[in-house]
Amino acid sequence: MKKLSFAFFVLLFAVVSFAAEKKNIIFVVADGGGPAAMGLLLQYARYAENSPYADRTSNLEKIFAGSELGIVLNATKETIVTDSAAAGTHMAKGTLTYPEYLGMGADGENAESLLKKAQNLGMATGLITDVYLSDATPSAYTANVNSRRNYEEISAALLNSGADVLLGGGLNYFTSDKDLKDEKYAGIFKKIPYSKELSPALKNGLFEKLITSGYPLVFDKKGLQKAKSDKLLGLFGPSAIQFSVNPAPYAPTLKDMTEKALEILSRNKNGFFLMVEAGALDWMLHDNDQGAALAELLELDETLGLIKDWADKNPDTMVVITADHDTGGFGFQYRKVKGDELELKKEQGYPLYDKKDYSVKSNLDIIAKQTKMQRDMKSEFNALGEKRQTPKAIQQYLIENMGYELPLDFIEDKGDFDDCLKEINKRLGVTWSTGNHTGSPLFVSFYGAGAPKKPGVLHNTEINKIIERFLYDGK
Repeated sequence: MKKLSFAFFVLLFAVVSFAAEKKNIIFVVADGGGPAAMGLLLQYARYAENSPYADRTSNLEKIFAGSELGIVLNATKETIVTDSAAAGTHMAKGTLTYPEYLGMGADGENAESLLKKAQNLGMATGLITDVYLSDATPSAYTANVNSRRNYEEISAALLNSGADVLLGGGLNYFTSDKDLKDEKYAGIFKKIPYSKELSPALKNGLFEKLITSGYPLVFDKKGLQKAKSDKLLGLFGPSAIQFSVNPAPYAPTLKDMTEKALEILSRNKNGFFLMVEAGALDWMLHDNDQGAALAELLELDETLGLIKDWADKNPDTMVVITADHDTGGFGFQYRKVKGDELELKKEQGYPLYDKKDYSVKSNLDIIAKQTKMQRDMKSEFNALGEKRQTPKAIQQYLIENMGYELPLDFIEDKGDFDDCLKEINKRLGVTWSTGNHTGSPLFVSFYGAGAPKKPGVLHNTEINKIIERFLYDGK
């Protein structure tokens, strides 16, 4: 009996000691952020004349300087190129799967996610995105479906996840047309700043479950800032939160959401697991829109500055930064210049090398001047009506919104707004290989506690295993 009692107390002491070891994990996913796209941020910080960084060093570069860096491959069970669902599942659950599968392994298995494993250890948990919460990356931690479009099951799984903090966009994915027409919800929808923009995605609404879920609900930046509870669910847009290049006044930034999540989750004495996704970046890269992508990168970098400062003050914190895949195949290129453009550049004293334009550093400042998404520019200009769409009007509109003056004779020759946008991209040296995903290898950065030495080349399922090891043994 004495031996049994002694063994029991040894086991109890071990459990209590383990539980008392506080660990924090902040996992940042730059959706679509392949090396060249992230390089746009690094180069802008260093080389742009009007760089907003006094020391010309982005927060991403500062984290890299103190990190263990590796290369990530992200092939699925059968394919070289992945989507966010498969990549998110690889990292959330450590299970190899197929494109479009969400939270489900290739053989249909439903492994526990990092979020669930953290909860089992008594840790607080949170998921943040600046697109919609029911999108692939956040939902990989909570769903188990063979189609990322199964939004009713995906959104229900989020509500049942037990996560302490859920912040992002996506009220469309918790509502149906029936919910919008139901008089008993009219007072709630009236208080939502974007309610007139809603376009419900569900046949059978989850709005009743949402408002009775037990989460305090917030729908704007002011509500987020005022929140004092230990649990919180924020939905700040119908789908994605308004994009960084032209933000909505009511919407919080990725940094705002991360700051509130850290405030709430850090109250837990056992630590926390937090996934932060810069998802809007992927949308801008799909659009091949470098100006809007840079705006998203700068918002991500502000968030990384907050995370780095927090981790430096809390040395029991592991910070992991990576991408799920590359989108767009962005890059800068050199090109031969000829004809009128060659003569004009010579007159301007523009640096050319063997009649080639190698894209000058001042182009970075021009990219940063963009004030709207290029897709919105097209829609807005096309809505003016044919009589007002003169070459001079196109030239002026592009100066105001792209920061670039195309020669009037080029516009008169082309006479098409879309062609003018493409010409600006070309003259800035910007090139894209696709509007889709590529199979490009990615980076991963391990910063702070538990960083593996020289991680080398990893498959993204191995990122899950490294975080899991830190969860269980702190190393």
